[in-house]
Amino acid sequence: MRTLLLAIVMAMGAAQAFGAGQAADPAQVAGRVHASIREAFCPKPVANTAAPATPSDPALEPARVFDDLYFVGDRTTSVWVLTTSEGYILLDAGFQGNVEGTVIGGMMKLGLDPAKIRYVIVSHGHNDHFGGASFLQSNYGAHIVMSEADWSHMRSWPQRGTPAPFPKDDIVVKDGDKVSLGGVSVRIVVTPGHTPGTVSPFFTVHDRGQPHVVGYWGGDGAGHLDQAGLRQYMASAQRFANLVPQADVPLSNHVVADGTVEKLALLKSRGAAEPNPFVTGNAEFKAWAGQLESCAAAFLPTAKP
Repeated sequence: MRTLLLAIVMAMGAAQAFGAGQAADPAQVAGRVHASIREAFCPKPVANTAAPATPSDPALEPARVFDDLYFVGDRTTSVWVLTTSEGYILLDAGFQGNVEGTVIGGMMKLGLDPAKIRYVIVSHGHNDHFGGASFLQSNYGAHIVMSEADWSHMRSWPQRGTPAPFPKDDIVVKDGDKVSLGGVSVRIVVTPGHTPGTVSPFFTVHDRGQPHVVGYWGGDGAGHLDQAGLRQYMASAQRFANLVPQADVPLSNHVVADGTVEKLALLKSRGAAEPNPFVTGNAEFKAWAGQLESCAAAFLPTAKP
């Protein structure tokens, strides 16, 4: 995990540059997102420098991205709030040290009541994603949702930085299950690879009343895996890319993987007739997922003639 987080920190220079300009051409934005994925997750020489023990980047400004989906993460790790008529579903919980200031603080700044958090879907059992779960469970009664494999993996994988408390055992989901609230359903897709039980959900959001389908990739990075794990990651990414033909919004839990920094800047200056920069169409959704798959493939040994 240390190598993965170092790669993410090294890629932040490219991600931060996203917000500098206002070029909204979709092909150019997609090209920069693909380049960011390759910089963060494809093989390359890694400097002999330890990754910081805790995130050093300030929180991004929290934002309403769709009618019913909000960003409350920081410049490395994303947390998303899906709103319904009966409360909220969170996608990931961030680091333990970020949950009060970044997640809860961001929600309150956006007018979202943390007491309405009903579920937290944790994409995988690394503490940059489950770290805040215990706090949300204890303080707001939120149900914590993970795959069976990652409820176990969470407790065995060495944590980065200050160890986070584990949430109490709660909801176990398997592939094909749905987390439903207020007429909204999040489809659970188990995509093993980054961890044994990574989940990558699909769900519908709305932009000015029009529906779009988010595919939320739950496990960036494959450089820590053996050959079997790499092939499993590749198979999961390929399945994820092709599972839902309506998917047209690629999201992840690290901003370097989906261009969130640039897209938030573009969204802020969006005109009344301009499209939402987070909506890419299904062809680009597949191409984006293909970049994740190809970075994993690049770690496989080159076959000898």
